[in-house]
Amino acid sequence: MRRILASLLLLWALTALGFAQSDESATARLRDAKTAGLSASERIAFYEKLLEKSPTDPAVQARLAGAFIQKLRETTDFAYLNRASALVDRILAVNPKNYDAIRLEIEIETHRHNFPKAVELARALADLNPSDQGSLGLLGDSLMELGQYDAAGDVYRQMLELGPNLASYNRVAYHRFVTGRTQEALSWMSLAVQAGSSIPENLAWCLVEFGDMLFKAGRTGDAHTAYDRALETLPGYHRAFGALGRYYAATGEYHLAIENFKKAQAVIPLPDYAAGLETVYQKLGNKAEAEKQRELLDVIDKLGVVNGEKGNRMLAIVYADENRNLDRAVALAQGELGRREDVYTYDALSWALFRDGRQKDAEEASVKAMALNSAEPMFLYHAGVIAMAGGRTAEGGEMLRRALALNPHFAFPQAEDARHRLAGEQSKAE
Repeated sequence: MRRILASLLLLWALTALGFAQSDESATARLRDAKTAGLSASERIAFYEKLLEKSPTDPAVQARLAGAFIQKLRETTDFAYLNRASALVDRILAVNPKNYDAIRLEIEIETHRHNFPKAVELARALADLNPSDQGSLGLLGDSLMELGQYDAAGDVYRQMLELGPNLASYNRVAYHRFVTGRTQEALSWMSLAVQAGSSIPENLAWCLVEFGDMLFKAGRTGDAHTAYDRALETLPGYHRAFGALGRYYAATGEYHLAIENFKKAQAVIPLPDYAAGLETVYQKLGNKAEAEKQRELLDVIDKLGVVNGEKGNRMLAIVYADENRNLDRAVALAQGELGRREDVYTYDALSWALFRDGRQKDAEEASVKAMALNSAEPMFLYHAGVIAMAGGRTAEGGEMLRRALALNPHFAFPQAEDARHRLAGEQSKAE
C-alpha cells in the first residue's frame, strides 16, 4: 500500500510541476497498440498521418520524434535526428516542462555528443521520477562517455533494480567490459540477448555488441553466430555487415570482407567501412579501388568541416592508421576529447599523437586509455607500439602478446603487424 501511495504522490507532484507524461491517456495507449510490431518507417508514416489531423497534439509529435530517432539508430542518417529535434522544439516552445519532450531532448543531445547537457537534463528527470528506467539509461550512457565510470555503474544498478531487461542488461554488460571484467560482461550481454525486444533494431544492436565482445575475447565462432543473428533479426543492418567485414578481414577471407563492407557502406558511408575496404583492396593489390575509398574518406572529412564537426575519433584513428593528414587526425581526436573523456577517446588521441611524432603526449594519453584494464586488443596494440617506440621494449612487447592472446586475429592488419614487431625484437635478442 505504501508503494502505491508513494507512486500516486510522485505522479501528483510531477503533474503539479507540469511534468506529467503525455502518454498516459487512453487515446495515446490506443495509438501505441496500433503501432506495435511496425517498423520505424511504418511508425513514421502512421504518426505523420495523425499529425496532419492533429498538428498541435504533443503526444503525436513526441511519438513521431521517437520514430525518427529509431530510424536514425537503424540508418545513422542524421536528417532523422534533425526532424526529431524540430518536433521536440515545437513541443517545448508550448510547454517547456513537457516530460516526454525533455526525455527525447536528452536522447537527441546524446546523439549529438553533447553529453554534459544530456547529463544535466537526465539528472533533473531522474530526480523528479527515479522510476523512469529510460532516463536513467540515458544518464548512465552519458556518464560513461564522460569517463565517469563509478557514477555510471551506480546509475545502471538502479536501472537494473527497476527492471531486468535488454536495456538494463546490455548497459551493465558494457560497463563491465569497459572496466575490465570481460567474463561478467559476456554473461550480462547473453542475458540481454535472451531478454529480447519488440523493436528489432534494439536486439540487433545488442547482438552486434555481443559479437564484438566475443570476438575480442577470442570466441570467433560465437561472434560470427551473433552477427548472423543480428542480420536475421534486422535484415540489411549496416552494423552487422560492418562487423562481418572486420571479421573476414581479420581471418583472411578478404573477398567476403569486401562483400560485407560494401553492403554496410551502401546503407551509410561511415569512415571505418571505407577504411576497411581501402585496407583490404591494398592487400589484394587493387590500388584503384583503394584510392577511391581514400578519396571517400577525405570527402567525409570535408562534409564534417562544412557541418561544423570538431571531433571524430573514428576518422582520427583512420588517418593515423594511414599515416596521413596527421595534423587533422590530432585535431579530430582532441575535438572529440572536448566533449567525451572516455578511454576510447584517449586511445584514439594516443594513436594520433604517436603517428604525429609526439611521443611524450602519446604516452600520457595511452596511460589514460589503459587505466581500466579494458580487454580491448586495439588498446593493447596501440599502447604496445607506443611503449616500444619510447624505449620500453619489454613492456610494449608484453602488451602486444596480451593482445594476441585475447585473439590471435584481433584485427587486420594490426594483428599481423604485432607478430612482425615481436618477431623483430626476438631476432634482435638472438
